[in-house]
Amino acid sequence: MKKLILLGFALTLAIVLAACNDDSSKESKDNEQEDSAQTEESAAGENEQAQQSTEITEEEKLDPEKAVVSVNGTEVMGDSYNSVYSMLKTQMAGSGQDVSDTEVVKEQAVNVLIEQQLIRQEAETLGLEVTDEEVQSEFDTIKEENGEQLTAVLDQFQLSEDDFKRQLADDLITNKYVESELDIKVTDEEVEEYYNKLKEQSGDQEVGKLEDLEPTIKNQITQQKTATELQSKVAELKEDAEVETLI
Repeated sequence: MKKLILLGFALTLAIVLAACNDDSSKESKDNEQEDSAQTEESAAGENEQAQQSTEITEEEKLDPEKAVVSVNGTEVMGDSYNSVYSMLKTQMAGSGQDVSDTEVVKEQAVNVLIEQQLIRQEAETLGLEVTDEEVQSEFDTIKEENGEQLTAVLDQFQLSEDDFKRQLADDLITNKYVESELDIKVTDEEVEEYYNKLKEQSGDQEVGKLEDLEPTIKNQITQQKTATELQSKVAELKEDAEVETLI
């Protein structure tokens, strides 16, 4: 189950980055800090329950072979857009946001595609790549370890296995880029400060011992630092990029 949870974080990374300037995203981040004493498993379980099935109409989908956006001369197609759109709308609805204005969802989905493509292009210039064999191997491992839970996640986000693999390829190249280019470190002082804030926020409620919570707290801080640094890098890439929206 843990591997599926970790993948879930990877799948939503680009969307979290794209929405980081949104007010609702700030609220989600505050909630994440308050709940960071929970294990990854329980946090992911609550998130899955909160996200209800969201209808994606045929009118909202694009022709899979239609070019959606051009990033530095590379066109991103409708099949990628449809996957990201479904994920994004489902997440927005699950967090209580109004998704009746599909143009808003559409705009954010296009922005996610732009950011994914910029990271992929930057990774390629550094000689980083993800092969079809790597994607298939990772998918097979996830499917073997999670079975019906993977099926439930795909149903929740209205993704086919091919959609999932396509997104997985983007996530794997992003992970390789992060590991290669971002030097994320978490100090003992940061962990202790985070822990003390948790105790203050919890009031009379017991939060557990620092040594027991340290791995979870380190993971939370690492995720936050990674998102911040990656968003900063994407912003730099956008400044010099030639982007044309085609829909």
